[in-house]
Amino acid sequence: MMDIVVNDTNILIDMHTAGLLDYIRMSKVKFHTVDLVVDELRRSSYKRPLIEELINEGMLYVSKASSEEMAEILELYSVYSNNTNLSFVDCSVMLYAKKNRYRLLTSDKKLRNHAIDEGVIVSGLLWVVDLFVDEGLVTPVDMIERLNNLFRANNRLPKKLIEDKIKRLQGMIDDAKK
Repeated sequence: MMDIVVNDTNILIDMHTAGLLDYIRMSKVKFHTVDLVVDELRRSSYKRPLIEELINEGMLYVSKASSEEMAEILELYSVYSNNTNLSFVDCSVMLYAKKNRYRLLTSDKKLRNHAIDEGVIVSGLLWVVDLFVDEGLVTPVDMIERLNNLFRANNRLPKKLIEDKIKRLQGMIDDAKK
């Protein structure tokens, strides 16, 4: 069975910033998101045409919530919005991943923690980094450059985890030279 992952808004932005979105086309993993994420991206001032291309090519599947699912999202939102500030969009990706037993990809710590509480398998950008390197879609050398560029553009990412990942990628390069 093919692995399917559900992307929230910020992971798509981070993947775009790191120049990793194009690898979705070549990956063995199927990437999904929900219509509310796409709407949020379309409303943002910074346009990401590659995401639109991936959607149009069917490489980024977009699930549209039914009216029953919208009611479930609203119910989940009412639980989480008051005390944790999870957004309606966050609740929609969490519910979609939970109902379908898909892995949720997010860089949002708050969403990560609540999704784990809901029984969802959650990963972040570094999981995607490992996936694309392991699949041979991007070299460790190129990935180090992309991670450095991403961290310069987005300093809210966990510095220590990024540094550790860069060290492991550098170790792969060093091992290959031996």
